[in-house]
Amino acid sequence: MAAENRAAAGGSLRRRLLSRMFVVLGVVTLILFLFVRSYAREAADSAYDQLLSASALSIADAVRVENGAITVDLPYSSLSVLGTARHDRVFYKVLAPGGLLVTGYPDLPGATVHDDTPVFLNATYSDAPVRVAVTGRFISGVARSGWVTVVVAQTREARDLLASRLVANSFAPIAFAVVAGALLLWFGVRQALAPLGFLEALIRARRPQDFTPIDAPVPTEVGQLLAAINQLMVRFKANLDSTQSFLADAAHQIRTPLAALRSQAELARREADPERLRNRVERIHRNAVEASELTTQLLNHATVVHRAEAVQPQVLDLDLLLRQIVQQMAGRPDAPPIELIRDPAEGDALLNGDPVTLREALSNLLDNACKYGGSGPVELRVRPGSADYGPLVEIADRGPGIPEEEKRVVFGRFHRGRLAKGIAGSGLGLSIAAAVAEAHQADLSLLDRPGGGLIVRLEFPSPDHPGAVRPGPDRPDWGAAGTPAGGQRMLALLPVLLLPWVLLAAGGPALALEPVLYPAPMAGNERLRIDAATDRPAIEPLIRDFQQMNPMVTVEYREMNTGELYDSVVRGGDGAVPDLVISSASGLQVKLVNDGHARRYSSPATEALPDWANWRSAAFGFTQEPAAIVFNRDLVPEDEVPRSREDLIHLLRGHNERYRGRVVTYDVEESGIGYLFATQDSVLTSQFWQLADALGENQAKQMCCTADMVGSIERGESLIGYNLLGSYARERQIHGAHIGIVLPTDYTLVMTRVALIPRRSAAPDLAGRFIDYLLSERGQAVVAADTAFYSILPTVGGPMSATHLQEEMRGPTQRIGLGPALLVFMDHLKRDRFLQQWKAFLHQP
Repeated sequence: MAAENRAAAGGSLRRRLLSRMFVVLGVVTLILFLFVRSYAREAADSAYDQLLSASALSIADAVRVENGAITVDLPYSSLSVLGTARHDRVFYKVLAPGGLLVTGYPDLPGATVHDDTPVFLNATYSDAPVRVAVTGRFISGVARSGWVTVVVAQTREARDLLASRLVANSFAPIAFAVVAGALLLWFGVRQALAPLGFLEALIRARRPQDFTPIDAPVPTEVGQLLAAINQLMVRFKANLDSTQSFLADAAHQIRTPLAALRSQAELARREADPERLRNRVERIHRNAVEASELTTQLLNHATVVHRAEAVQPQVLDLDLLLRQIVQQMAGRPDAPPIELIRDPAEGDALLNGDPVTLREALSNLLDNACKYGGSGPVELRVRPGSADYGPLVEIADRGPGIPEEEKRVVFGRFHRGRLAKGIAGSGLGLSIAAAVAEAHQADLSLLDRPGGGLIVRLEFPSPDHPGAVRPGPDRPDWGAAGTPAGGQRMLALLPVLLLPWVLLAAGGPALALEPVLYPAPMAGNERLRIDAATDRPAIEPLIRDFQQMNPMVTVEYREMNTGELYDSVVRGGDGAVPDLVISSASGLQVKLVNDGHARRYSSPATEALPDWANWRSAAFGFTQEPAAIVFNRDLVPEDEVPRSREDLIHLLRGHNERYRGRVVTYDVEESGIGYLFATQDSVLTSQFWQLADALGENQAKQMCCTADMVGSIERGESLIGYNLLGSYARERQIHGAHIGIVLPTDYTLVMTRVALIPRRSAAPDLAGRFIDYLLSERGQAVVAADTAFYSILPTVGGPMSATHLQEEMRGPTQRIGLGPALLVFMDHLKRDRFLQQWKAFLHQP
């Protein structure tokens, strides 16, 4: 342990200072980072909570009572306002009083409320962390009046991205300041420690015998060190002087017996009388004994002084130590009786001390008592220590004692009392005992014994209080035990319930055809299953060109209507889910992504897409398909060709008889594309329902597909078609159909065909490769040259290129971007309301 402490105390002072300062700087930096991160998260939540609150309040304002039942006409802006967070999914639900579901996601977290103040909370839904806004609206006029609860949730991706940017922008100056501070600390510590180097140079330059105090201008802190060094030099000089004095005294004391010994030896050599020779030999022996004892005492004194400087105390039993000393002393032939007395008789006389020096001191004291105490018995009394006083040893004899005026003098080296004359001794015994007592902070005193004699009392300081740290084995660490941290509960999620309206919205009865297999041109085991709501002849050129680039891939293609396509992803079991889904029903594709049924996929090709054609890196648009007015060029006069929606309204109302039953549009109940175009029209133009009324007055026909409508117009059965897919019509026109195509001048809706990879796809990497092909220059060139779709890349040429489409535009372009706004018209109440109004206008008597 001592070695470990010395190692810890060693090392570089500069390194220790810098390491501690850097640790403090790191802790401060961490605290600042946590504060900035917390603040950034709160700021991001505050910003996006405003939009979430607006969305919830917008839905709450649309809650109505109709025919005694609560309903809600979901405003388009309620979810489109959340589309500013491009990568976030959105969820909602509306609960009637009592918690009954009106519309939305039934398992979305959020309890009923009885207040119109929005409440925000964090939760987990659809395997993603979400921020939830809950508000209420009081409704009366129904069987059970009360508070309707509106819950809107949004995933946290945009919030976390904003928070990350705030942290980066806010923490960058802090990081710079920390780095600058670290450099300044390094420079400052280096400069602050420079006086130590100066002091080192002064000390190294001093002569070996120069112990005068160092006088130099140094900082206050270094001045304390300098004062300690000066004090150390004073102590060292004092020790050196003491050593020199001791050596001089020792040389003087040893010289006398040695000189006498030599003199007696020389006389003995010349002595011829045997009797006188024997006398000389006895004197030689006595002088040799004195010299030996003096030398032993001098060495013992040196040992005591040395060990006093670096004493290593340990717990020892004073009783045992004294019994060993008494036993050793009692074995001497001239020793008087020695009596060891315990006072009291019970209790342990334990002491923290150095056994070597204590043995030497007690042996000298007992030896003095035996030597100077005469023939009387020597009493050795021991008293154990307690909480109030320390152990005590008393050695009492019946000798002549020491006069009062000599009691302080005899503790010096080579000092003996005048009553000790004639008794051999060195005068070092009490000096050794005094040095040992000082090292142990004990009190050594000389007392007169009643009845004659001397008492030498050695009283040790009081022991440590119980529980204090004592030298020896380490004290056990009674640290408090920690308590187990409580676990967090996870919210159980229910599967998303599929409502019957999905099938109605997507296309009614099953129209799935048998799958078409495109075998791999070369032997290979890769297989890609594509389910699509796209005519096979229109997409076949893309499949075959993809196989030219990937000759070991077999493609299985299934053509479905949009409803079956949606259902195959949501309800399909393992092995029944396609690897790639392509659909013109953008709303249903967005809903698949929003509800967690699609995988994310990112590549340079997908990242290059415009925002309106890429949502959450999961739904990818690869075509442009405008909604157009198509007419029969032989039967519709040039001056009657409508160039805008207002023109079409005037035409139908001004030439009612001519166009009755000869106008065609999508059956929005059966066609996902038709429903998409009609709902977008209802948002973009205030004349939409006037147009619907004009179509109804003229008994407009409704069909499921653009191909059927274009065929009807080409045959003359219909004269004008509204909101037909302009890309299909353009492809028929290129192949000789005598039809005209008008892209309305007020605005032109442009949709995109959407591809996505289902979450349970068996070959997601291969599906991603096909998406990259669709978005590549080569794939887009095939789209522009060989399909019925306009390309999305402006860099390719061809009859169906994006450049050609842009040239044909005569008015603003309104692209139907992929995002949560499309979910508004996926709501079953919204859909039912819209279709009810549509049928009311289109099915007029």
